[in-house]
Amino acid sequence: MLLFKNLKYYLKSSYRRQYLDKLQKKHKDEYLGVVLDIGGRNRGAFKKPKNNVEKWIFADIEAKHKPDVVLDVANMQNIDTDSIDIVNAMELFEHVEKINAGIAECYRVLKFGGKFLISVPFLFPVHADPYDFQRWTHTKWKNELIKTGFKIEKTEIMGRFFTVRNGMNKTLIQSLPVIIRYIGYFLFPVFDLINKLDNTSWVIKHPKLGNYHGGYFIIAKK
Repeated sequence: MLLFKNLKYYLKSSYRRQYLDKLQKKHKDEYLGVVLDIGGRNRGAFKKPKNNVEKWIFADIEAKHKPDVVLDVANMQNIDTDSIDIVNAMELFEHVEKINAGIAECYRVLKFGGKFLISVPFLFPVHADPYDFQRWTHTKWKNELIKTGFKIEKTEIMGRFFTVRNGMNKTLIQSLPVIIRYIGYFLFPVFDLINKLDNTSWVIKHPKLGNYHGGYFIIAKK
């Protein structure tokens, strides 16, 4: 059963989701104290360490997802100032129309020394949840976070040229009729090997290939 579950995850999930699960697992020790998890519906394979923190608050803009708190990140009136240790915002801000107001609100509710964990897509399909408004570059994220008062502790580019390209190839195969799709699955291990080129200095320093970004994972501190 576990083998089947792992195989299903491998075949059905995007490279971005797999990358994000690995990064969250890598940084799971960041989750401490009171965690405000905005838009944090359970997705992917990462198991949130809810039992290892003082309190885990699931917040969402839509009541149908049964959050602990219904709120808009751009106006969190029901969250006290300086009351949160960690704001978790995975794959959130592309869906936020008033994005600067959202960042400012996250800064407000965090305690001094609290951390802001973000992941956002860049070269990734439009996906309304309930809407999709924008994509910011790495430079834009850095500038706006610093302008708000945050200190950037870590930024990771989530996939470059080959991961972006093979991500599209993978989506195409996943969208094909069943028989052709199952044949296409045999290409996935090949894509995985090719994606490793994104970690080489050749791609990272290349004036063109290095500028393809799948998205960003950011840890910032108040």
